[in-house]
Amino acid sequence: MEMEFDCEGLRRLLGKYKFRDLTVEELKNVNMFFPHFRYSMDTYVFKDSSQKDLLNFTGTVPVMYQGNTYNIPIRLWILDSHPFAPPICFLKPTANMGISVGKHVDAQGRIYLPYLQNWSHPKSVIVGLIKEMIAKFQEELPLYSLPSSDEARQVDLLAYIAKITEGVSDINSKNWVNHEHKTVNKITVVGGGELGIACTLAISAKGIADRLVLLDLSEETKGGVMDLDIFSLPNVEISKVPTWGGQEEVMSPNSQVQLSNRAMELLRVKGQRSWSVGLSVADLVDSIVNDKKKVHSVSILAKGYYDINSEVFLSLPCIIGTSGVSEVIQSTVREDTVTEKLQSSASSIHGLQQQLKLCF
Repeated sequence: MEMEFDCEGLRRLLGKYKFRDLTVEELKNVNMFFPHFRYSMDTYVFKDSSQKDLLNFTGTVPVMYQGNTYNIPIRLWILDSHPFAPPICFLKPTANMGISVGKHVDAQGRIYLPYLQNWSHPKSVIVGLIKEMIAKFQEELPLYSLPSSDEARQVDLLAYIAKITEGVSDINSKNWVNHEHKTVNKITVVGGGELGIACTLAISAKGIADRLVLLDLSEETKGGVMDLDIFSLPNVEISKVPTWGGQEEVMSPNSQVQLSNRAMELLRVKGQRSWSVGLSVADLVDSIVNDKKKVHSVSILAKGYYDINSEVFLSLPCIIGTSGVSEVIQSTVREDTVTEKLQSSASSIHGLQQQLKLCF
């Protein structure tokens, strides 16, 4: 139904609808404004536990909020008495979205609007409803991004390692022939200890790098590097000197069982703390390499922010992309307590630096 609106197909789906033609006409109009909605018949369970097969459609609506456009996923259920009864509207958040409960949205994601309360045919129509929805969401964004938990990311890593252990060597491997027309993302991880291994695995699992060199200068950390050698990660090279020449490493035909067991052990037993750091580093690298312009808390010269006048570095939320920090996010709600705490942190760090003669 993306390209051409299937009126006949829809008419068949709406067999039990009382005002089928009116409903089809209206949905045809919705399709003109929002051609990407997907239509289907599904069972809706009402509050009194009664059930009914109803037409519903899902898709996203564009919402401008503080200068950015967000595609907000929604699902509208069309009642069989449409257009004399308003649709039932829900947000349809993905796994990494949380619902901001507010005056227009409840904890289950159900949407409440004046347009729905005052619904009356023929002046009320679905297109008008969606337009009011967009207008209200622009005042108060109904969804927010959930930080992906370490556990969720560990699941991703396990899945990635499982693929490698099955001998799938082409995961995220890019075309190495035609270098003239593409930027090759090259990343060096310095140090082959537990943290270096965790960073290398996390960056590999995200598929950010075309080429990843693990630079290990010490002799003591053989254990860690051997772990990585067992994985034979595609596009990862272990080196005493950073090098970008040579060929990609080929998967070694190690026993799958040994690989799986070692992978699980490394993930579950070794350096849990290293894992959190490794996963965070991979997130930062992703934002820089792919110019994600995402917000990360990173240590930055705090002078000039939150009325701090001394030369100290504090962890502040920053927008990070290819050019590094492009903006420091200052809370719009200037809570005095937050500012006071930051200022007292800054002055105590500054005092310590003065004692240590680090400030010139």
